[in-house]
Amino acid sequence: MKRDWSVFRITMLLYAIVVLLPINYYFARNSFNSMQNDGITMNRLVYINGTIQRIILLGDGDMKEELISNVDTAFKEIDQKFLQASNNSEYVSLFRANERYESMIQTWSDLKIALDEQDVSDGLGAKCWREVNSFSKMTEEMLAYKSETMLDRLYLSLLFTMLSVIVLVFLVRWYIRVQLQKHAIHDHVTGLYNKKYYNEILQKSKLLATRQDTPLSLLVLSFEGYDKLVSRISKKEMTQFLQEFSTQFREFFRQSDTVCRVDDNMFVVITPEADLENIQKLALRLENRLDQHLFSIKLDVEIRIGVATYDKEGGAQLLEEAQSAMQQSALVQLGGAS
Repeated sequence: MKRDWSVFRITMLLYAIVVLLPINYYFARNSFNSMQNDGITMNRLVYINGTIQRIILLGDGDMKEELISNVDTAFKEIDQKFLQASNNSEYVSLFRANERYESMIQTWSDLKIALDEQDVSDGLGAKCWREVNSFSKMTEEMLAYKSETMLDRLYLSLLFTMLSVIVLVFLVRWYIRVQLQKHAIHDHVTGLYNKKYYNEILQKSKLLATRQDTPLSLLVLSFEGYDKLVSRISKKEMTQFLQEFSTQFREFFRQSDTVCRVDDNMFVVITPEADLENIQKLALRLENRLDQHLFSIKLDVEIRIGVATYDKEGGAQLLEEAQSAMQQSALVQLGGAS
């Protein structure tokens, strides 16, 4: 289970790196799309300016009415697609564009009313032309400021994305290193130390016991009929049972003891400064602890426990001696079995 979660966490971090890139692209794409509409707005203003001058010079007729209608439409599109656009709201407010627009529209309305009087329309036409030019200049300044602001934000967004990717890559590397180190010395199912770590600690413990002339003992535990037990329940149920058992097993011993799973069906505890009498008493208390705990598994589960003490003068292997004692020990049934 722990290994699966490790893979899941690493995968999610890698997905986060991948997701950052299209998010940054989406921001840039929206920014440049809005800038395209800004260019269209400038074209509309140029069209309005030229068309107003043309309208003043034309006499009455369908062409004049059509041009007036086109100018009205262009003004409405500027209002709806430029001034009212959500991505322009802060710039419109900053440059007071709505006030400039209202002044321009009012002059245009006055011009339309006075178009029949040539002398008046000339003066109003010049005024309307100046208003359109003033609005166009303001729009150019606003768009220049907007472009600079959006580029600054884009650069910050790219910087944030780069830093985020660097941080995520660092986290992935750190997490992989931690997991590799963890699984290098831990059994991935039970969380106990594995055989590799057991061999290292046992050699160090032997050297320390010899140097300091202190006792060193070993406790070995295994399940009776382990292969049969595995075949009778699902992998998930077996994993849950082993984790539950390992928790009880580990919590029983001191922090100075090293609790290991050196094989699928072999649990070993290295107990420094414990002589044969102490380790035998400890084994009896462990049997009582495991018998009293109500395990969730609904099968009869029996264990054997063996102990051995390190003989500094002898050449016997400590683990083999403890295994031999375990094979000759009585069976102990775990608590909670049906």
